[in-house]
Amino acid sequence: MSDADLYKETTQLRVDRGIFGIQEVRSDDQLLTPAWLELPMDDTPVRITRGAVRFVSLVGTHRPSVTVEIRRNQSQPAEPGFELIGHGRYQTYSGEARIWTMDGPDLNFSLAPDAEYELNVWRKGGDTARERYDELSGVVHPLIGLEEYLIQFSGGRK
Repeated sequence: MSDADLYKETTQLRVDRGIFGIQEVRSDDQLLTPAWLELPMDDTPVRITRGAVRFVSLVGTHRPSVTVEIRRNQSQPAEPGFELIGHGRYQTYSGEARIWTMDGPDLNFSLAPDAEYELNVWRKGGDTARERYDELSGVVHPLIGLEEYLIQFSGGRK
């Protein structure tokens, strides 16, 4: 981790039906359905709203590598092959964030509460993910490494 990184963690998610999201803990979190599942469903790869983000993969059930970075300043991915698929301003609630799949929460991380971040999302492997998914489905289980995601929060201004 460099001096500019405040946090960096990688996990391998079990993505079901090609979607996953970020959800923050809120005082009204008695909801049965996470807010990221309520965002409009279409092929838009990244949908951002206050306290939640929804990601749409190019393939169905698989295990992509997902890295979350929290940085002082924006930065390009260190390794080649990543394509920017989403960018925007992200406004936090509590800052207690979690990456979610259809199975529930996976990775916990903390952002500043009531702050604004620049959010950049990169994907690697998207150009061949569908073809490799079709080729390996039913032959290899679990499907690992079809896509990689880098989710980067920078700034954190109140």
